[in-house]
Amino acid sequence: MTRLTVALSGDCMATRGAVIGSDPAAGRLQELLQGADFAVTNLEVVPYDGRGHPVHNAAGGGCLIADSGVLDEITAAGFTVLGCANNHAMDLGTEGVLGTVDQLRSRGIPFAGIGPDLTTARRPVYVDRPGGSLALLACTTTFLPGQEAADPSPELPGRPGLNPLRHSATLRVTAPQMDVLRTIDAETGLRARRAEARTLLGIDPAILGPDRLSLFGTRFLTADEPGFTTECDPRDLDEISRWVGEARLRADLVVVSVHSHEPGPTPETPGEFLRAFAHRMIDEGADVVVGHGPHFLRGVELYRNRPIFYSLGNIVSQIELADRVSAEDYAKVTTDRPPTPGRYYDRLGGHGTRLFAPHRRYWQSLLPVLTFDDGTLVTARLHPVDLGFGLPVHRRGRPRLADQAEAKEILTDVTRLSESYGTTVGAGVDGTAELLLDGA
Repeated sequence: MTRLTVALSGDCMATRGAVIGSDPAAGRLQELLQGADFAVTNLEVVPYDGRGHPVHNAAGGGCLIADSGVLDEITAAGFTVLGCANNHAMDLGTEGVLGTVDQLRSRGIPFAGIGPDLTTARRPVYVDRPGGSLALLACTTTFLPGQEAADPSPELPGRPGLNPLRHSATLRVTAPQMDVLRTIDAETGLRARRAEARTLLGIDPAILGPDRLSLFGTRFLTADEPGFTTECDPRDLDEISRWVGEARLRADLVVVSVHSHEPGPTPETPGEFLRAFAHRMIDEGADVVVGHGPHFLRGVELYRNRPIFYSLGNIVSQIELADRVSAEDYAKVTTDRPPTPGRYYDRLGGHGTRLFAPHRRYWQSLLPVLTFDDGTLVTARLHPVDLGFGLPVHRRGRPRLADQAEAKEILTDVTRLSESYGTTVGAGVDGTAELLLDGA
């Protein structure tokens, strides 16, 4: 029998050294990472090697850049396989992402989700251990237009970038509401301004049909009841599915990593498109889908007895310790003294009163450790993680296993969030929990 273990985590935003501290609880977490056959995380920082330029209005609110040596800190902590598709992957543009690729390859760190062209960014990375192999695919739903990789044509090279999972949103409106939208379109002059487009295209690009309209970057559909829904771009869905099927043929385990900030009906629930994506990935052969992006925990679903973690939150968060800030980011805050990285982040966070610092849930996470026997999931143990809520900026953000009180709070939250999917989280040992699998 072949037994393999996989440790999963969310966003790794390491910008300084000693990712694992001296706390015994941190050491026990590191033992979990190093004891697993594969330890997967999402690299949400650009390891700077002198290449690239800051991207204006980088998705996510600014650039997240660290010295390239941070990669050594991440691997020393025990992380062995990196997903790299996220809204900060392109913070230094195409040259910067090529620098990331080179840095990872030179260190022999397996990674997925970025590359010099779209096919490379889409492909899985295969990681072999004496006991078996794992394939990781990584994609992101949150990025700026043009940051997605593109394939070459016969005449031009491809574009370096990330593996995209594009999606669209549709607002369902009643017939009277649609009439109001059409009136606004006509009487404000919007329709008249599309005269050139109608001449060139032969159609009005905003009027998609008698019951459909596209205005202000949003698609509207006439319906009996108003509502809002999202769906995956079918091309991206099919292409990512194709590579999951390929990975299924060539590895013992297949993990799909997806970075998504977009909420569903509430911030704690994923967008409709993300759940559809996760189900499709498992239908195509994935053993687990691991999500991250919103920087707090979301629920866990068991679909066909395979886990979907809609968000594991953060495993390392040293955003406020980043030492490289662009001029455009500096311009977002005002100071009475010359700007420095520390002053910038202090003012941006309102001296600890806004953004991430005051939100306890931001500093709580999970480290699931999954055990597979001959490719079948037999245990899924959830280890609560504490990132040091309330500690000084230079001390928080490094992971350790949560103490008993913190662990209970985290697991209660995860249990509540998972109930709507019909998932049962059972009590484990030593402050952990386990997903109750079919047949368990």
